[in-house]
Amino acid sequence: MQNREEIYYCQPVFRPPSEAYSLLIQLTEGCSFKCDFCMSNLRKHFLVRDVKSVKKDLDIARKQYGSNVRRIFFLDGNAMVTPTEKLLDVIRYAYQLFPNLERCGVYAHSKDILKKSDEQLKMLFEAGLKIAYVGFESGSDLLLEMVHKQASKSDHIKASKKLMKAGITLSATLINGLGGGNNPEISKEHALESADLVNEICPEDDRIWYIAFLTLMIPSGTEIFKKKMKGQFQEMNSIEILQELKIFIENVKFQNKNATCIFRSNHASNYLPIKGILDREKKNILGTINYGITHTNILRPDFYRGL
Repeated sequence: MQNREEIYYCQPVFRPPSEAYSLLIQLTEGCSFKCDFCMSNLRKHFLVRDVKSVKKDLDIARKQYGSNVRRIFFLDGNAMVTPTEKLLDVIRYAYQLFPNLERCGVYAHSKDILKKSDEQLKMLFEAGLKIAYVGFESGSDLLLEMVHKQASKSDHIKASKKLMKAGITLSATLINGLGGGNNPEISKEHALESADLVNEICPEDDRIWYIAFLTLMIPSGTEIFKKKMKGQFQEMNSIEILQELKIFIENVKFQNKNATCIFRSNHASNYLPIKGILDREKKNILGTINYGITHTNILRPDFYRGL
């Protein structure tokens, strides 16, 4: 009997939690950036796959799943770096194959977004790219430089506004504990500058957008792991993490009171699952954080945390 064709994946696969039920298609491999905390390039060499191979995987998916696919996420670490014409080609092809497709999504680095013109981003949105997941990590330029993010707070602000102007939904992540426990002042700056970043990008309308916090995990082989082994980086404990998050929430202050910013801190890396709408539900979010600080028995143990 003839073997069934398989969709190609370059392992390990990285995707946002919210794309758990999406069709995953490998458009790029690895990431063209190398941040100190990230493991996406530890086992992969970055490349953009050729369009013919990507379309073949879409064809296989059509045979396997029929026409009912509603969401597609194009892997990998920063697939937005794909040249616009190639990205348009695969998105349009996906919509031809899957008539019930509602959206396509990608990971994006702020610099990838800034390299595309407003017209190109609008074309991508109209073709079906409806959401981009952007790793802000922090609003602190000092911390962004320390972890070799190769983007500044200003880059994040400009990129976010470009996405929103094109109609593409922003889903951005920040990382609790990124500065470590060695210097409380860096933690405070991280929280304050990240809150200011989120305040700056808040749109004037009531569109839905997303801000999420992960908590730093340190996989073996990353630059932060190496620093930890040398005693140059000290992880923050659960209480310090929650206190840092509390400062962030306290300082999110939107001028637009109709803003619909969905906030999540319920990833497997987080000590305490939190959700709400910024900054409408600030009181409830702070209540949850304060309860976690004073009732440490409800916090997720370290051995249950993961990426």
